[in-house]
Amino acid sequence: MSGYPLPGGRQITGVLTVDLGRQLKGGTWAEHPKAKYECLACSSVEGPVVGAAAVTAFTQTIRITHPATCPGHPAQQGAAA
Repeated sequence: MSGYPLPGGRQITGVLTVDLGRQLKGGTWAEHPKAKYECLACSSVEGPVVGAAAVTAFTQTIRITHPATCPGHPAQQGAAA
């Protein structure tokens, strides 16, 4: 599957899921934040990453790092030719 088509020729090519977790009043985590990325073009899953700092870093970079290595991403099509 290369993505989910949208109007105007656009496509959904990946799903970024973020669980914000649950922090108690004292600042400790009852449930730590977590995130994962699922690519619809190559069917790979990156993550999950766990922890506030890890989730922040992951969500800020995954849209850049995954397409650079994804064999199903349009920028990689024909790269091996």
